[in-house]
Amino acid sequence: MILQQKTIGINTLFLIPGKVGGTEIFLRKQIEELSKIKTNNQYLIYCNEENKNTFGKLPKNFVLKNTGVYATNRLLRVFWEQVVFPFVLLRDHVDLLHSPGYTTPIFTNCKKITTIFDLNYYFYPEDFSVIERLVYSVLIPVGASTSDRIIVHSNKSKDEMCKILKVKKDKVDVIYGGVPDEFKKKILYEKAVRVISKFGIKQPYILANSTSHPHKNLKSLVLAFVKLAEDKSFKDNLVLIGIHGKAHNELDQIIKLNNLVDRVQFTGWIDYNNIVYFNRLADVFVVPSLYEGFGLPIVEAMACGVPLIASKYSCIPEIVGKGGLVIDVKKPYLIAKKINELLKSKIKRDRLSKLGKERASLFSWKDFGRKIYNLYNA
Repeated sequence: MILQQKTIGINTLFLIPGKVGGTEIFLRKQIEELSKIKTNNQYLIYCNEENKNTFGKLPKNFVLKNTGVYATNRLLRVFWEQVVFPFVLLRDHVDLLHSPGYTTPIFTNCKKITTIFDLNYYFYPEDFSVIERLVYSVLIPVGASTSDRIIVHSNKSKDEMCKILKVKKDKVDVIYGGVPDEFKKKILYEKAVRVISKFGIKQPYILANSTSHPHKNLKSLVLAFVKLAEDKSFKDNLVLIGIHGKAHNELDQIIKLNNLVDRVQFTGWIDYNNIVYFNRLADVFVVPSLYEGFGLPIVEAMACGVPLIASKYSCIPEIVGKGGLVIDVKKPYLIAKKINELLKSKIKRDRLSKLGKERASLFSWKDFGRKIYNLYNA
């Protein structure tokens, strides 16, 4: 049976390449997987001035629509999305709009699906400016109530949406994120060393991949590292991948105060294709976050077989399953203790590596894309 053609809009106005963290990866993987599915659907990708040239070559049924909006001008972007965008959708005869970046135009003539990764603005408002908090506290709840479907990436997030945004459960679809096949394959040690050496990384090292916002709780990891470094026989460095957030200055001060500048390395944003090399060479991967909507670095680390220590908070235990050690990351001494135990026991590292790979095998970008496609055509 041939499905009737739909014109589906994908709202990428939020995307500033290299500046929005995991939401960028989810969007790009969504488009990549949708492009592999044979369909009568036409996809209109509404892009901005920052991302218009970053989507590469796509099939003929994918059309880029440059809105001319600069996403870095947040107020103008919100105005365009809420006031101008509905008329553009009407002009383009869009049947369904998917907004995969938290907010969506409230008034439209078409059906709407909105992806809401988390309610970070609600639980950790200190991560946002006053204007951002105001915008999100209005647009996310109203957008959720006016959307026909909402996509989240964990059952924990679904529970939060239903409780805090008063959304009906049957309106919310849980679609887990994935992990690229490249993360599951063997790689040459020499190639991995060449890649990380370009960033000045020194082995051996403990690794975390996170924006340095307060709720990411990197402070506990850094304090744990300070404790570990008191032992002169402890040789590992600490490598922190990710965008510098609102807690970065505090972390920097702790590191300088404890004379660990030469042993703690901030890389900033790393191209997604290089993450696998950082993961493979790490001795231990730590996820100290207090709040996540899914947590891509978790499944990426497990897929690479790096021993994982993860937070017991938010949806993290749901994603980790038995693939890592789940602990109370609010206690730096406990993080230090578990890192030390793993570094001293190859048996424990090998066991966690095996369990992590088994857990990661359940997460697939192909399944992610197919489930979104099925939702489009439901």
